[in-house]
Amino acid sequence: MSEEPNFNLIPLLEERIPLVGDGGAETLLRNFGLEENCPPILANLEQPDLVKRMHHAFIRRGSRLIRTNSSFSQADEVLVNRLEACINSASALAREVSNKRAVIAGRVTCAPADWGRDARFQFYGEQAVYLSDTWVDLIWLEQFSEYEELKLALRAVRQVSVIQTVAHLSLKKDRQSLEILDQLKELMSLGATFVGLMIDSEKSMNRDQLQDLIDELGILSLILDFDLEKEAFSRISDSIHQIVPPETALICGGKSFLPEHIPHFSKINVDQHQ
Repeated sequence: MSEEPNFNLIPLLEERIPLVGDGGAETLLRNFGLEENCPPILANLEQPDLVKRMHHAFIRRGSRLIRTNSSFSQADEVLVNRLEACINSASALAREVSNKRAVIAGRVTCAPADWGRDARFQFYGEQAVYLSDTWVDLIWLEQFSEYEELKLALRAVRQVSVIQTVAHLSLKKDRQSLEILDQLKELMSLGATFVGLMIDSEKSMNRDQLQDLIDELGILSLILDFDLEKEAFSRISDSIHQIVPPETALICGGKSFLPEHIPHFSKINVDQHQ
């Protein structure tokens, strides 16, 4: 297990909320010229300047939390043998660009579904070790469509790392608020320092439901994975302001969110208290 970390997110959240994160790394990397046949995680090794440019773009527009470019997908399975090098580079690039201006969240994502349970557990633990050894500030769990898989990943992370961890539950249709609350509480009992939701539609949760979660949990993180290609951002921006409570602690954008969208997150607390 890694040494006791020096970073603590709480003092930052006491100074200002929301702590505004970044958006769609892959989307921006593609816009910057990353070839379609190049997995984004491989860009950390083969095109690091593009990754640094991506992080710079989000920080310049107000992101104070950036996630490492370490998302792993089923299609990237051929890169397993290079995973340590990819993650080490992802952390180093994020730290270099941040220069202590932003929190570095080491992103752990879902293992290939056709792997056995033990292999997936080991895979999550390995990611956490690589991220911890490269001094990320947080371990960040997202894009887990199955709740049991998220719990498996969290257990693996907690077995090897004591770094503060944020675990995000991906919402599914027709989920009841009480069920969501119970699952978020269970994640905290399993070792998540903070918990949150990954929401793919403004219809997934309303403001009262989110406020109830904040009242119960104290700190809530949101990843807004809305599809901006199908919806005008002006309308989405209005919806964000209507459904996101000002007490939300952390807010990040999903794959469609670009640097120009980030300033809208920063205004949530200000606008709703005026």
